[in-house]
Amino acid sequence: MEAPQGGSERDKTISTSPVSLVSNFWKEFELEKEKSVLDEQGLRIAENQENSQKNRRKLAESTRDFKKASSDEKLGLFNSLLKGFQEEVDNLTKRAKFGENAFLNIYQKLYEAPDPYPALASISEQDLKLSELESESRKMKVELEEFRTELLLEVTY
Repeated sequence: MEAPQGGSERDKTISTSPVSLVSNFWKEFELEKEKSVLDEQGLRIAENQENSQKNRRKLAESTRDFKKASSDEKLGLFNSLLKGFQEEVDNLTKRAKFGENAFLNIYQKLYEAPDPYPALASISEQDLKLSELESESRKMKVELEEFRTELLLEVTY
């Protein structure tokens, strides 16, 4: 006689239970590793924001200087001002791409995540049931000891 393929029904139920699905997903997800990546990305985003703010101030100052300059001076300043704006547009484009890629990376990983609520609700319910059973078990042990003591007293008399 051949053994059934794919394991027992209990094994199948366990492996596809909400708790098991959530547990397996988060095990494979490697949250600590992802948090480390997010920390690095967060630091880079903050650094990029700071650099962007500095560049904006420089461009604002260059623009003020350009406006104050005479017509002859404006011709000389125009190329450097234009180059500054082009560089800032390039930097902002890179910054946007980095932020978008960081978001899409974590979004794609989390999109596949099973909803943890059903599993957590099930665990919570089972935990409550376990507490009740443990309490009932303690009461029954006390009763059993009382019956044993009572029985011993009756047997000895």
